[in-house]
Amino acid sequence: MNKKKLSTMLVSLMMGSSLVLSACSNSSAPANNAGTGASTPPSTPPSASAEPSKAPEPAGEPITLRYVRGSGVSENEQKMLDLFTEQNPNIKVQIEQAKSGGIGELLEKAAALQAAGTTADLIWVQDIGTFAKDDLLVDLTPYMKSDPVLSTAKIPDSSLKALQFKGVQMALPRAENPIIMYVNKDMLAKNGIDMPKNDWTWDDYRAIAKKVTKPDEAEYGIAYGHFNSIITAGVLGVANGTSENLYFMDADWKQSKLTTPEARRDIEWIADLQRVDHSIGSWSVIEKSGTDWMNGNVAFEIHGAWEGRNKREKAKFNWDVLPLPRGKVKQIGYNVGTGIGILKSSANPDAAAKFLSFMHTMEAQKLGMANGDFPLTEDEELKQALTETPIWKGSNIMATISVEMRAEPVGAIVGADQYVQWWSAEVQEAFKEGKDLNKPIFEKAQQYNEQAPTLRAALGLE
Repeated sequence: MNKKKLSTMLVSLMMGSSLVLSACSNSSAPANNAGTGASTPPSTPPSASAEPSKAPEPAGEPITLRYVRGSGVSENEQKMLDLFTEQNPNIKVQIEQAKSGGIGELLEKAAALQAAGTTADLIWVQDIGTFAKDDLLVDLTPYMKSDPVLSTAKIPDSSLKALQFKGVQMALPRAENPIIMYVNKDMLAKNGIDMPKNDWTWDDYRAIAKKVTKPDEAEYGIAYGHFNSIITAGVLGVANGTSENLYFMDADWKQSKLTTPEARRDIEWIADLQRVDHSIGSWSVIEKSGTDWMNGNVAFEIHGAWEGRNKREKAKFNWDVLPLPRGKVKQIGYNVGTGIGILKSSANPDAAAKFLSFMHTMEAQKLGMANGDFPLTEDEELKQALTETPIWKGSNIMATISVEMRAEPVGAIVGADQYVQWWSAEVQEAFKEGKDLNKPIFEKAQQYNEQAPTLRAALGLE
């Protein structure tokens, strides 16, 4: 592809993409609606051959795989890369860091590399629809059948489905991002409350949060951070049986259930945590008081497992973790499996596939767990190894694993940028500052339902 055409495609992608990964402070944090976006890029795909069956590189010929991603490499990740090269002496992985993990920045970096004659091979994948629209990624299905590691790897089905488009495996998990409940046990004990059981409920969560909230002492039940409302909104419909899929989507991920009375009650319930119970302090108050989970004066914080290292190193109180609570119907997890794919413009797809295979080996995953990552595959050996890492040793992390591995798939919302923008200031203020719920949530959902058929048709899904 010439530079002009690729640049045109990237401008369209950056304007249309609604991914918010770049807004998160941690490079492995999940996007809001990490799904099939409604961006409408031009129809010009990369020009290089994409066939996985391409003849293998001559034995011993040096290969450099250029890996476009939104973060640098930690010490333990470097150990993993070094091990890969040790096992594959002729292949080196070179990290090409984009400005952030947003799809626009990632593809902008890939375009710059191609213009310089150093085409990228591997890339972070969050928005399958954007990549699928212009056929940018290699179909990994043949490798999943032929590779000795990938053909037997116990990759969670939900993670695989989240990285498929029309049944084609466009990417594989590069990181599992379970969302868990961090619990300030000292604050609960101060209020005469025991650590909740693993099968606790959302009603338990609300009752405890309300009981420990003491605004005069700058103590609150629920942290202010975005994940506390976004994830609750993500799972509550499924947990209560008011929607079949996350974020109040129906069974086919075609329409939002936010237009139903039952879903409205769920949203109102979330908003009442602040506007009725006041278990979440308003920003103007907690900013002045220094109220924050890490400061020891908040009971619950919903956040990613990647936050465990930070909490282990900096929290100066007794804490532990719990699975997300049970709803009226069931208890589910929230596990965002962000992906890594092979660009069709790659000159070395077979070598790139070797790296994907290596990532799913026991050795590589154990190095990742030392970095704070969760295992990519459902192996008891890896689960046990996770509980022995310095971050999670002595914690209740195993209970969260049993729920997280039952997590519903995230990422099938076609036209995510037209749906409710859960990260937006309007939605966040509605949940945490008592502002209007209708315009940013209910009216937005109605508009989305009217537009969704057209958005799906544009991707050839209707």
